[in-house]
Amino acid sequence: MVDGVIISIITFFWLTNIPIAFLSVIRFLRNRSIYIGKDLCQDLCAPNIIFQITTRSATKTSVVKRGIDSIIDSTLNIKYCSYQISIITEDPEDLITLKSSPCDIVVVDKQFATSAIKKARALQYAVESRRRVGRNTPKYWVFHMDDESYVTTQTILSLLKFIRNNSKAIASEGPIFYPLKLESANPLTAIAESIRPFTCYDCVSQMRKKSPPLHMHGSNLLVRSDIEDAIGWNFGPTLAEDQMFGFKLFQKYGQKSMGWHGGVLLEQPPLNMKDHFMQRRRWILGSLQNIHQFPPIHRFKLMYKLVSYSVGFASGIISLILSVQTNILLIMPSSHSISEINNSITTGVTMSLDKILNTVYTQSIIHSLINSVTPLDFGIGSLLLFSSVVWLFSYQFGLFLNLRYSKINWPKRIIFHLQTLAFCPLIGLVETFPAFCAFIEYYVRRQTNTAKKIPTYDFYVVNK
Repeated sequence: MVDGVIISIITFFWLTNIPIAFLSVIRFLRNRSIYIGKDLCQDLCAPNIIFQITTRSATKTSVVKRGIDSIIDSTLNIKYCSYQISIITEDPEDLITLKSSPCDIVVVDKQFATSAIKKARALQYAVESRRRVGRNTPKYWVFHMDDESYVTTQTILSLLKFIRNNSKAIASEGPIFYPLKLESANPLTAIAESIRPFTCYDCVSQMRKKSPPLHMHGSNLLVRSDIEDAIGWNFGPTLAEDQMFGFKLFQKYGQKSMGWHGGVLLEQPPLNMKDHFMQRRRWILGSLQNIHQFPPIHRFKLMYKLVSYSVGFASGIISLILSVQTNILLIMPSSHSISEINNSITTGVTMSLDKILNTVYTQSIIHSLINSVTPLDFGIGSLLLFSSVVWLFSYQFGLFLNLRYSKINWPKRIIFHLQTLAFCPLIGLVETFPAFCAFIEYYVRRQTNTAKKIPTYDFYVVNK
């Protein structure tokens, strides 16, 4: 009876992910031809692009210099000269650190007052700084980068092609891959980052559909300078200022204002488990902070996505407990005889290896399919199997894209793919645990907040 209730709960949780799985496959197939920019050529009448890297400190974050060098090298390869590099920083020491680099260094004034916090505050300061020097005009485009962002020649050519061929669009994005410092990161956080390039196929649709985007990258974002000036970044103390910027831009300028440039940006995964947790936590908390400002339909779609993301942890934990409960007797010795203990150890090792190669979820679903007695059981089992296959494929394909832009040799790449397959159940828990905790944290803080205001959180900066 109890097992039946538990299985029903797991089934319900996993059924909530079915629509997202179908959408993921549809958008993967539909957007694969434009996901990465192609048919690129040099633009003789190139526009002015400001490559803006927003950082807490380039002095303390050495990868900023790597990003600057990537811009210089990539533009030199195609002889593109109509650009500037702007470093927006809160550290005055960067004026000395980057003195020899060909870039403008804008130090955010400590007295600068705005409703935004942390990165959004720095972004707003950058907007007002450009306004003072006359660069917030249709002639200038701003390309947003994070500390660790690394551009390629393909990135530059894709940006120029988009500006040249899209007269109506005033903002666009491209895919982000995570090959940098892949071997230096915690193995689990490196593998967990594999899913992000695959989910970026959904980003193509988010930027091109007839409704506001549910999410938007804060890096690899190209926006016309005067448009960024008109919208600004004063959205209050939110941790997801990029999401709010996309919503406001769509709300003000309509569906044809956004597009997809297809320029690849290379970044790196969180280097440790704490950074991974805090990054995912920030995504959820920021979305929950923003959600009350959205219209009902947009709010429903976003909440559905957030809930399905977070309940994945509860589903995984319940599935794991049920699996252990079901199989524990099979891997433990039934007597104290040496021969039986040895046989049990051998059996246990064999079963453990088998479990590594097959997820708890897929095993349960296949078992349900084989033993289904009604069309309804078979239908539900088929849907759950489809969702699990999409889930496994998303990690494998995303890892392929990450490794494609790395310098890792082929034997190590194969090992990465096998590790991803082996640890998928654990990765699923690592990925969804921050979302699960963030939901609880947000609503507990709202309940204990006597003023009933939207909770405010600090902006945690991950190590680079």
